[in-house]
Amino acid sequence: MSFDMSMNWKSVDRVSIGIIALIALITFLAFFPLLSVGVLALSVAVVLIPFQERLSKRISPALSAFLLTLMVVTVGFLAILITFNVLYQNMDYLISLISSILDGLRPDALSDIPVPLSGLGFDEMIDNFLLSVKDALFVYLSLIPTLAIQLLLFILALSLFIYSGPGLKANFQKMIPESSRKNVMVIYKRVHDTLYSIYIVHFSIAILTFFLALPFFWILGYEHVFFFSVLCALFALIPFLGPVIVLAFLALYALSIRDFRSLLLIIFIGYPLLGALTDLYLRPVMMGKRVEIHPVVIFIGFFGGMATMGLIGFILGPLLLSLVIGGYQIAVQELGGVPAPGMDADT
Repeated sequence: MSFDMSMNWKSVDRVSIGIIALIALITFLAFFPLLSVGVLALSVAVVLIPFQERLSKRISPALSAFLLTLMVVTVGFLAILITFNVLYQNMDYLISLISSILDGLRPDALSDIPVPLSGLGFDEMIDNFLLSVKDALFVYLSLIPTLAIQLLLFILALSLFIYSGPGLKANFQKMIPESSRKNVMVIYKRVHDTLYSIYIVHFSIAILTFFLALPFFWILGYEHVFFFSVLCALFALIPFLGPVIVLAFLALYALSIRDFRSLLLIIFIGYPLLGALTDLYLRPVMMGKRVEIHPVVIFIGFFGGMATMGLIGFILGPLLLSLVIGGYQIAVQELGGVPAPGMDADT
């Protein structure tokens, strides 16, 4: 079936289109449990499709797709390997910190602190935290076979999406009537820019957090500066919670050993530098700059997305809100005749 500029919908075989839509719906419902894997693979592929288009001009599309997929897998594997290696090498030190916290925050050990902290239930909080960590580790260990299958499916889907992406994009453009093509491609550009911002900004913030953490932990005076910096960088991938978890843990440790100097440094320097600066300012500003939306919308997208959709919501939340804003801009231009910002897109 050929689509041209003067396409007449009366000539379309609606029965065939209906059957195709039904097959697509059945397939979607059948593979719904793997939706998060597919969304993750597709979102990464959308970011990499421009690189695939450039590389495929010099080498075969299959080889370029393979190289891009290999790059993603290698970066992810190295990040996980380095993280687990650092955690393993410092496990004894981490256990000693936890032991110090448990000993120092016992109700009878808090009596020498001039502030009434003994009634806050630190011991119950820590016990519950340790039980939660133990349960979480057991759950993840039991899910290793499932996670391995999902990882394999992610790699295969990512490679397929990267390889087919440019062709699918070109075919999709051909199916869009000329009068609607510009607006639809504006939406596609917004999708690409939002996803690019999510992935690139997240990893940029993690790297920046690592280098900011190095001098801070050196000034703090605790051992294993590299260990804590890696932890902060790892947790920085989690929007708005990130390094705050590490800082809260160290604040408890400082309190347990009565190191009030370190406690004050963590509160008045550590959090503003590693938490507020990166999460409350740089992350939303860097994302909003590329997609031209207000940083508050980024906050709402992250929090609302994760609250309603889980971890995958940190991708879909900002993306959906970005598309809503893009749709509003198109509606203003089409219905009101007023040019809206961010409406230029290459077709």
